[in-house]
Amino acid sequence: KTKTGVCLLQDGNQEPFKVRLHLAKDILMIQEQDVICVSGEPFYSGERTVTIRRQTVGGFGLSIKGGAEHNIPVVISKISKEQRAELSGLLFIGDAILQINGINVRKCRHEEVVQVLRNAGEEVTLTVSFLKRAPAFLKLPLNEDCACAPSDQSSGTSSPLCDSGLHLNYHPNNTDTLSCSSWPASPGLRWEKRWCDLRLIPLLHSRFSQYLPGSDLCRQNAFQVIAVDGVCSGIIQCLSAEDCIDWLQAIASNISNLTKHNIKKINRNFPVNQQIVYMGWTEEREQDSLQDRMYTPKFLALRGSSLYKFIAPPVTTWDWTRAEKTFSVYEIMCKILK
Repeated sequence: KTKTGVCLLQDGNQEPFKVRLHLAKDILMIQEQDVICVSGEPFYSGERTVTIRRQTVGGFGLSIKGGAEHNIPVVISKISKEQRAELSGLLFIGDAILQINGINVRKCRHEEVVQVLRNAGEEVTLTVSFLKRAPAFLKLPLNEDCACAPSDQSSGTSSPLCDSGLHLNYHPNNTDTLSCSSWPASPGLRWEKRWCDLRLIPLLHSRFSQYLPGSDLCRQNAFQVIAVDGVCSGIIQCLSAEDCIDWLQAIASNISNLTKHNIKKINRNFPVNQQIVYMGWTEEREQDSLQDRMYTPKFLALRGSSLYKFIAPPVTTWDWTRAEKTFSVYEIMCKILK
């Protein structure tokens, strides 16, 4: 089963940021957006220098959020359709403005950047870099959840939490036509916003859980996937409970299919009475409940008349002799613990 969708990723202590998940038969790909050069220079991401002109109707045609008061640069939060910034094809929502006409504005406050752009003249050269992990407030809709006016209105005020629209010299009755020929261009360079691989999680023998590590506390609409080599996806937050269940079922199905296929391959090396019936991850509760960590992941395998408990999945024939514990199975009594 294959599946693609957009979720949020909590990675360490960082604020959640938007990622795209792509589930293939044997791998889970976690991708983040980046702006890359796709022609004219080697494939890379980094700073770009873009020159745009102010037009009579719509000004520069972009809006900004953020600032040094939030320990981030000012970021382009909106690009108006059919305006200079949009038609240039060189600016993207999420671009951090680093320089304006050679002036370093990396550590400037929001209102300071607004004033620099206001006074930049008819032509402005911006040095920008795509901010892949933008804080949550940059995703707020225009003029929602806050009480401020865009900076092009008569009050002259702006807020780093709202879009400051840089539509200066706006005259509703003016029907200025666009003239692309007057735009300075960088010949041979083409930039695109793309989803780029952030992390790849091989699904064979990987484990996933909605629970906080070592506990029986369940996360709401979130889970993490851990590969057999220890690479962790981070906490994947879904937009709804239904979406979370759908992802968990799809991942579980692919892991199960890979496990069954792997069992068939391994069983070729074992006699009929030593065939593997089942293998997979489980959580073992510690006997001493006073410890902070109540549960520890264990890998179980039922082979022949023995139940094997491993710290990690067995890969070689020799691994089967190094199980943490082996139980001879004669009769089984299961007790379901609520």
